[in-house]
Amino acid sequence: MPNEEMGSRALPQPADIHNGAVLAIVGGFLLFAGAAIGGILLFLHSEAPGAFTPRAEHRFPSPELQTLPEEDLTRFEAAQRARLTTYAWVDRDHNIARIPIDQAMQLVAGRGQHTYDALRPAPAPPPGASGGNP
Repeated sequence: MPNEEMGSRALPQPADIHNGAVLAIVGGFLLFAGAAIGGILLFLHSEAPGAFTPRAEHRFPSPELQTLPEEDLTRFEAAQRARLTTYAWVDRDHNIARIPIDQAMQLVAGRGQHTYDALRPAPAPPPGASGGNP
């Protein structure tokens, strides 16, 4: 029975919206948007006259590249090797010297389980002892 009832129904009522009103509203919105964009452009042109001119391209100086990187690396490694294998004063006033890394590793390894203990200060000379030779 539901099918018979559907067959006798009338078509849906047409919409009461007028096409002219829709076109007028859409046209009015487009005119408003165009006027707003134009107003913003006029404002920017008067307040920031350079906003629409292309900016001059700023060239940075080219980087100074290595011309002979292999030789630079060889010199750098030689300097590092020299620092790691020679003796030199770091601070002569405080008696701080640099020793070769192989010797430093042997000294550290020779301390055994006490490697990371704090260093004991040098013993004080006995009273009455002179610092010179007899």
